Order: sequence, then C-alpha cells, then structure tokens
Amino acid sequence: MKKLLICLYFMIPSLVFCCPSLEGTWTSSIQKFESFNKRWANIDDKAWSFMTQTQGHETIVFNNVQEMLIATPEIEVNMGERKMKLSPEKEQISYSTLGCTDKSIVLQYERYGKAQISQLHFENDNTYWEYMGASGSDGNSHIREYYTKAN
Repeated sequence: MKKLLICLYFMIPSLVFCCPSLEGTWTSSIQKFESFNKRWANIDDKAWSFMTQTQGHETIVFNNVQEMLIATPEIEVNMGERKMKLSPEKEQISYSTLGCTDKSIVLQYERYGKAQISQLHFENDNTYWEYMGASGSDGNSHIREYYTKAN
C-alpha cells in the first residue's frame, strides 16, 4: 500500500496539491518591495533610488483564459537633478503554465520580443513575489518584486 501511495504521489501530482490561483487583479507592493530588498538585495544607491520610484505602480490582471493584462501608469522619476516621465503602458500577454506546486507557479510567455519564464512564489493566497532580472546578468542581485491581490 505504501508503494502504491508513493507511486501515485509521483505519477499524479495534481491529486496531491493544487496550483495557487492567479485569477484576479494584482498590484505591485512598494511596502513589501522595500521591506525585503532593503535587507537582502544587492542594489547600489542609484539603482535603489530609481527602483523605489518605479515600484508599486504596476497592475496585472490574470483572467481564466491564460492571458494577463499588465498596466503601468505614467510615472515621474527623479534622475539626479532631472525629472523624467515614463510613459504609461498596457500589454496583453498570453501565457502558459509550465508547472506548479501548492506554493509556486511557473509561467512561460513572450514579452519585448523574447521568450520569458517566471516563477511566482506565493507567500499566501494574496501575496506572491518573483525575482527581477535574469540569471547570469542582472538577476544575481537577489531583488524581488512583490504583488498583492486587490480586493
């Protein structure tokens, strides 16, 4: 019996756990971004100044047909003594789910003309985070972006 249960665990993982739900509206959280990254991320002062001005604005809406709508409003940032406006953006992106556990989901999609893979790590039903950057380049600084579910 024990061997049968172990076999079922590996053969039919969807019976053992289910994926977290992405459906709904998620907003970037500046509070969670600052709380984690101040302590753990390897970010220089100029990059930190830019990031704290640009985080906390993006909204992602996931629907039940494997599409996400990413919206960012116009943002004014200070670059030294200069002020610069970042244009608002809206992107509709199709994605596929490559896999999941009860605490994470791996998505594949195309953005900016490149194939992307993102792993979303769920702290609970209303909060997930993902690493910013890409492995081997700017992804080694341990920067997380956090999203919370809108009510």
